[in-house]
Amino acid sequence: MSGYGKMTWTLKQYVWSVRRELWGNRFLIFGPLVMVCLPLVLLCLKLHTSHLKVIKGTAEIVPPTLLFRITAEMLFGIANVAALTVGCIYALGTFYNERKDLSVLFWKSLPVSDRLSVAAKASVVLAIGPILSLFLSWVATIVLIVATAQAYGISPVGLAEQASVGHLMIDDVAYIVLNTLWWLPIYAVLFLVSASVRTVPAVWVLGGLAGLYIVEAIGLRTNHITGIIWDRFLHFPGTGFHDAQMKIIATQSDGFDVQHTPTDKIVTGHLDFLALFSMPSLWWGVLLATVCFVLTVWLRRRAEPI
Repeated sequence: MSGYGKMTWTLKQYVWSVRRELWGNRFLIFGPLVMVCLPLVLLCLKLHTSHLKVIKGTAEIVPPTLLFRITAEMLFGIANVAALTVGCIYALGTFYNERKDLSVLFWKSLPVSDRLSVAAKASVVLAIGPILSLFLSWVATIVLIVATAQAYGISPVGLAEQASVGHLMIDDVAYIVLNTLWWLPIYAVLFLVSASVRTVPAVWVLGGLAGLYIVEAIGLRTNHITGIIWDRFLHFPGTGFHDAQMKIIATQSDGFDVQHTPTDKIVTGHLDFLALFSMPSLWWGVLLATVCFVLTVWLRRRAEPI
């Protein structure tokens, strides 16, 4: 077989391996779909029943561009969290499950290398999940434009121009890449645990975190390591709602007042993506993930039924 033919055959194996993972784990698709569509439907119903018609000289209602941006970024965050949630569930169980149900014997009988198998499984959480999250975010953005414009009685095209929807969607791509790199060590460690333990992986992960916290808090009187771990889950970069430094003040006496600095930052502002992508903590995580993936391939090659 020539080099080109061998490459084509490997690519076909990879594509079918990814499709096999998606067929066997439908929650990877339906989980984010439900988690994004449900709040989107509720928001649209609320906007449909609201009376937010724009009246000249009236400052008692929330500006349409601000309301759209808040709801769009909220749904974008939900899509991201959904991708992280289903990705962690998948990564924690995939290698363990194939050893437990003996399917590892069947897959090893096929002419598919262990590196390709691990690469296909990693692609599910590092490519398919983020792409689905981005697609759902864009669909939600378009639906919100129409729903918000209808609630305010304005043109959807005009609202899209005022809110710089094109820039928002482009920023979403950078956010998705940034968040995927930020969560990469989480997925890699869970893959490693799934490929190595012989009992329920969730017990090992939760037990390990609890033991680490007890040792640090009681024995060393610090929380540095556990703080780094939680930082990966709770303080990930790429949240425009946070970085825009908005401050929302709502009181019963004066209605709804919004203060933010500056005004155009929330609608058309951009983060310093170069600074975010150059964070040392981001690339230390990528390095750790690379080591974990290498160990996972090594363990997959020696995998036996449980």
